[in-house]
Amino acid sequence: MPESSSSSLSVSVIVVNYDGKELLDDCVESLLKQVYSGPLEILVVDNGSSDGSVQHLRDRWPEVKVEALPRNRGFAGGNNAGVEAATGDVIALINNDARAHPTWIARGVETLRSAIDVGAVASKIVSSDGSKIDYAGGGLAFYGHGFNVGGDQPDEGQYDRPGETLFPSGCAMFMRRQLFLDVGGFDDEYFAFFEDVDLGWRLWLMGYRVLYEPSSLVYHRHHGTAKRFGYERERFLLERNALYTILKNYEGDHLDKVVAASLWLTVERGFSFFGADRDKYDLARKPEAWTGEDEPVPALAMAHLLAVSEVGRRLPGVLERRAFVQDRRKRSDREIAPLFRQALLPNDSNKWFLQLFGYVTDVFGIKDLFRAKTNVLIITADTISAKMAGPAIRAWEMARHLAQKHEVRMLVHRKPDLKPDGFELHLVSKSNLARHLDWSDIVIFQGFILYLYPDVASSGKILVADIYDPFHLESLEMLREAEPERRMAIAGSDLGVINEQLRQCDYFICASDKQRDFWLGQLAALGRVNPHTYDTDPTLRELVEVVPFGIPQKSPEQTRGVLKGVVPGIGPEDRVILWGGGIYNWFDPLTVIRAVDKLRERHPELKLFFMGLAHPNPDVPEMRMAVEARRLSSDLGLDGSHVFFNEDWVEYADRANYLLESDIGVSCHHLHVETTFSYRTRVLDYFWAGLPVIATTGDALSELVERRGLGLTVAPGDVDGFAEALRRMLEEPLLVEECKRRIAELRPELTWARVLDPLDRFCSEPVRAPDKLAGYALPGQRREAARRRSPLHLAKRVVHYRKRGGWKLVRLHVRNYMRGVRAPTA
Repeated sequence: MPESSSSSLSVSVIVVNYDGKELLDDCVESLLKQVYSGPLEILVVDNGSSDGSVQHLRDRWPEVKVEALPRNRGFAGGNNAGVEAATGDVIALINNDARAHPTWIARGVETLRSAIDVGAVASKIVSSDGSKIDYAGGGLAFYGHGFNVGGDQPDEGQYDRPGETLFPSGCAMFMRRQLFLDVGGFDDEYFAFFEDVDLGWRLWLMGYRVLYEPSSLVYHRHHGTAKRFGYERERFLLERNALYTILKNYEGDHLDKVVAASLWLTVERGFSFFGADRDKYDLARKPEAWTGEDEPVPALAMAHLLAVSEVGRRLPGVLERRAFVQDRRKRSDREIAPLFRQALLPNDSNKWFLQLFGYVTDVFGIKDLFRAKTNVLIITADTISAKMAGPAIRAWEMARHLAQKHEVRMLVHRKPDLKPDGFELHLVSKSNLARHLDWSDIVIFQGFILYLYPDVASSGKILVADIYDPFHLESLEMLREAEPERRMAIAGSDLGVINEQLRQCDYFICASDKQRDFWLGQLAALGRVNPHTYDTDPTLRELVEVVPFGIPQKSPEQTRGVLKGVVPGIGPEDRVILWGGGIYNWFDPLTVIRAVDKLRERHPELKLFFMGLAHPNPDVPEMRMAVEARRLSSDLGLDGSHVFFNEDWVEYADRANYLLESDIGVSCHHLHVETTFSYRTRVLDYFWAGLPVIATTGDALSELVERRGLGLTVAPGDVDGFAEALRRMLEEPLLVEECKRRIAELRPELTWARVLDPLDRFCSEPVRAPDKLAGYALPGQRREAARRRSPLHLAKRVVHYRKRGGWKLVRLHVRNYMRGVRAPTA
């Protein structure tokens, strides 16, 4: 079970030392100055030093635990011994030639706790004077050589964005101790170098993630220890361990190709240090007699040859460790490949090596394995701005997350006032859409995009529909007071738009299992649940998958006061009930206002704040329910004393301030079909901020609140019940604390990185839906195609277009019909 707070986690910091007495003072002193509230153990593992390191540690820092090994077990073995001896929940590794920033541990542990699938956290590592980057994430060439992102570049803040990375640097990293043991820890056979690459790769293929956290900072005197033993011996370990790594971690389908190419390249790298006359060994070129005198082999060349020989001699053990890894595989090579960053990077400039590199990557299909990142095009009609609503937030976070592994462009309808974070952002038009579609491999869209831009459907691209917002159900309530003919027309139009998406797309994502059941029913009615889709995956998860709304990985932080002592009528000691978001017709703010009215005499400190009335999307009309809420509050005399309305809309980046100054989050709605299949994203913000929740029963998130003990639930329209729930939250501090504890347990499961994982996987290996791939025509499509081919139908269409736009429009549609392309709506 995830921990409830970072302070409850005990941390064991492990420092491996070998004859590094002169390095230890700076390292240990920096650890003793850590600003961390949890239990902290400092453990130095001494690898049989002969320079008095052990006695120095015991004399100067008796509080430091020392594990003295009788012999040098290397970096890998030393750390493994340290983990075995450690007592902390979390192990933090740091080199003896490094010193930690005072918040190194606090930031690292916070990130480790951010999601339950975080296997390791990689710290940012800079030079000892802080001027240059030493490590800002890890990458890997296909032949097993790891490299540090940003290595030796000036540190100008360009690597201060957290994200996913292939492996943590063993110089400064965090893992849960038990997980380290469960996945096998460092491979003792490595001794030193690339054991961290191997561990990170192993974590990814076993289903975990490795996160780079730049605020967890370490200063490193690069190779302060290793440089004493000679570059030739270091090179032997690097080459041997790189081969170990690829032998253990590649899938079987790729292993033989990669190993063959890598062995050739290892030998060629070795010979780049050897100026031997190759021709004299070739009888065809030099047929004259030769005495076969010995040639001195440079130590660097010998290091490469011996590395290949060593791997061969130890192959049975390597294959045994490979079996351990592959038996636990949960991710494919294709999914992990984008994390390599520069898989096809040669690490030798010798012209013969570069020539061979080109040959083997072509002949063995290495380039196909590490093809370019998927080009993902995200299109939304919602407003992307500082003041965003749910669909825009969802599209924005999708783009930010997917851009960590793929090339991402987002197309929007209105000029945005936000700068993209790792992806491109463009205004869409019918004139530039074709260029973006040509660029893309996969298109993800929301809402009415296929209706607005039919070319998306006919582009031949793999299409993903984000159907988390069942707008055809929302409009039933939103337009309740409209004229019957208009309501029926819009309902029919919305259904047509939805059905066109369901017919055309290859993959669908929705927000809950309840939604998924609904969409499966509609897909089945259209013929998308057919032998092709069923036989490929009887669960139909490869057709429709749950991708909920998410929350940020980082906890919210207060940056300014916004409510208590700021809003007139809300005092510093008042208790704020937050209605997070807008007031739409399917919501029920009236019940909450009446409940506040019932409690105001008993609890005069009770204040209800509505976060936004002016929706950022101008296409969303003013809601009847918002008007009624204002009227009721005024009639009851609550305006400005107990009920407050934000006439504007809180900016997305500013919402944390409102959440953190609130005490309870509420979600109240009427009982109807929209409620049943909705996903109240505002409730997720409550969870993010640790707010206990009071919610109306009937939707997916209220079921979660009830099942996990995250707050209280009330029947729709039950004013007395809502008032009682508010009373309990105000008067029962133990209930509130228990809700907060359970919310803290849940939060790691709700991060954007976690919930978007199915979409991330699909983008890594996008595939056409099996019925689309087979050319299967849906029953309705077959009837429609036959109807459209009839002469009577074509004659009626000519008359229709002649009346609407004259012969010019008729000619346009005839031309498009002859091309087999549906014409745009006039």
